[in-house]
Amino acid sequence: MRALTVFFVTLLTCNISHAAELFASVDAIHGKATVTAVSGQPMDVSVGQKISEGDTIKTAADGEVHLVTQDGGLIALRPNTEFRVDEYKAEGGSDDKTFMTLLTGALRSITGWIGKRNPSGYSLKTPGATIGIRGTDHETTVIVEEGGDKPGTYDTVIEGATVLKTANGSTNVTPGSFAYAPQGRAEAPRLLTSVPEYWTKRSLKIEDRIAQRKEFLRSHLEQMREDRRNQTRSGHAAHSEHPHERHEHQNREHEHKT
Repeated sequence: MRALTVFFVTLLTCNISHAAELFASVDAIHGKATVTAVSGQPMDVSVGQKISEGDTIKTAADGEVHLVTQDGGLIALRPNTEFRVDEYKAEGGSDDKTFMTLLTGALRSITGWIGKRNPSGYSLKTPGATIGIRGTDHETTVIVEEGGDKPGTYDTVIEGATVLKTANGSTNVTPGSFAYAPQGRAEAPRLLTSVPEYWTKRSLKIEDRIAQRKEFLRSHLEQMREDRRNQTRSGHAAHSEHPHERHEHQNREHEHKT
């Protein structure tokens, strides 16, 4: 009986460890947002908080959340957004993956080393479409109710390229263009001839900080990946400091000495 008890305790510990695979840390927040674990109650999001595989984040009408992922990417969640981390692995190897779902609202995704080295390991799903990437800075929006813009999935690219796919077809998205996949209609995704209305009306409070964060993360990306590989080899990855946090600490120490 004791051996059986130990087995189940060990199994439970392994399942908890897997469920808690670290995805990102909260880099900035404005307004109200909550995060809910797979089997937990919603709790307020705060700066420095760890976000794990399986977590769902919801932002309020005034809410914006910026996440820095383990692979050196940046996710900017917009107001009135619901976002879930489905599967994630960032150990610096060829099987790293980022699988996410945008249920409603909008997000900007600046990919880290996974998007750069293994684009097939990156996927963003919406209720009616899937977005694949090629080393990208892109923004995806899901509109569920009829309004100024038709319901469906919208995607635009700031840098790089994406592919907007549904069961009815796909379309390539390049910088400056907008693609649209209709909701509930058997039509292939298509490029739009004009900028959607939602894009011209949006108001973001902490967007200006992204350019600097993007530059910092990009300049440290390869070192962050190598650090992560070393952590994984030594068996301390699950409890180690977030790679971008360590490099920021080192930068601050250097600035203090100089």
